[in-house]
Amino acid sequence: MKLSRTRFQKGFPPVGCLFAAWLFAGCSHLYYADPNPATPFAFPGQSPTTPAGSPSAPFDPGTLAPVTARPGTAPTPPAPGLSASDTLRVGDTIVVAFSDIPLPGLQPVTQRIRDDQKITLPYNVTLVAAGKTVGQLQEDIRSAYVPNIFVQMTPSVNSLSAPLTSEERVFFVDGEVKVAGRLQYKGEMTVLRAITSAGGFTDFGKRTKIELRRANGQKLFVNWYKAIEDSKADLLVYPNDHIIVRKKLW
Repeated sequence: MKLSRTRFQKGFPPVGCLFAAWLFAGCSHLYYADPNPATPFAFPGQSPTTPAGSPSAPFDPGTLAPVTARPGTAPTPPAPGLSASDTLRVGDTIVVAFSDIPLPGLQPVTQRIRDDQKITLPYNVTLVAAGKTVGQLQEDIRSAYVPNIFVQMTPSVNSLSAPLTSEERVFFVDGEVKVAGRLQYKGEMTVLRAITSAGGFTDFGKRTKIELRRANGQKLFVNWYKAIEDSKADLLVYPNDHIIVRKKLW
């Protein structure tokens, strides 16, 4: 019995030593699980940091992912003063701007659509504008300049007569008519139709020399008797035109 105890003490280490060795060997696999991420533990020589996304973390815009709109969901801003179905007419005033061209570029051009339905732009470019939408006119302007004059150019057309609705288009009839004043311009209008819209002539109205004064100051004259026989003598009336029936002399 004494011999067996001696052999055990010499051949095997004490049980306490085995347990201690196992405990310290496992220390290399221990890790620190922070129970409070908002205020993490700071080891000696380290400064405490706040985890990103915690309530106490300072807001950093750079950490946010950019928001990208889904295709087709962004609303299209309306064109200034015009809807897609509005068409330009004689007498309307438009502003044409030019971009995406080399310096010194071109200054914006303000044009009134002439009686021949056309406008004239830099480099003597003449185009028909009446009867077209803004989008159609922009395409025509670009085709006239690219590639004949510029390699690239983007035109922009805005109307100073907006909104282009019949309620906003007017002309004026004055003098010896039964209902003188401002009348709405609805569709195609001629001098004889305009006088009819104003109630017709008074008994003193001079029919042989009806004055048609354009918005640009031009003066034309219409003979009612000739216009009755020949429609070509019945001149067209455009928005903002002024018709004056003089008093006849006996």
